[in-house]
Amino acid sequence: MPLQYESLDPITRRYALAELDADFANDRFHTSERLRPTAIQEYKHYFREAIRYYDDRWLEEHVSDLLVDFEHRRTRSGGQTTAKVPQMAARMLAEGDFNRYYMRGVALRAIEEGREVVEVYRARLSLEPRKESAQLEGHRLPAREVLNYLRGEPSKNPDVTALGRTNSGLSVRLV
Repeated sequence: MPLQYESLDPITRRYALAELDADFANDRFHTSERLRPTAIQEYKHYFREAIRYYDDRWLEEHVSDLLVDFEHRRTRSGGQTTAKVPQMAARMLAEGDFNRYYMRGVALRAIEEGREVVEVYRARLSLEPRKESAQLEGHRLPAREVLNYLRGEPSKNPDVTALGRTNSGLSVRLV
């Protein structure tokens, strides 16, 4: 089930797309090591289409064949082992990337519209959410700080740094 993007509309999509295109143009787009190197351009194409018209579920369906079969993982002893990529890897990749640019679009839109804050909410139903995630729900955060953090700048605000974590189910919306 895709995340529920409460502020996803054509205006937010335009801002998210502007963020994505800027990252493409400046070679700042981070690609997962789980993508086959020969599939990166195809992934970028599908990802851009998802931001323009669809959602993370659509992206997941289109990128599952673009992933490597095996990956290197570190062992507790500091060595490396090879393991099969988890079945949910495509979902985690699509959801994480889509949500990050969606949140950037929401934050940029909030700034452009003269709003000061965005609100954290649970975008994925969870019967047992992590305690630290549940505590963030409803928090209002400075839109500029959220945008800067999601663009890659460090933040000392632990509420802001909790955003964009893999599989958290959290996102932001306009208030």
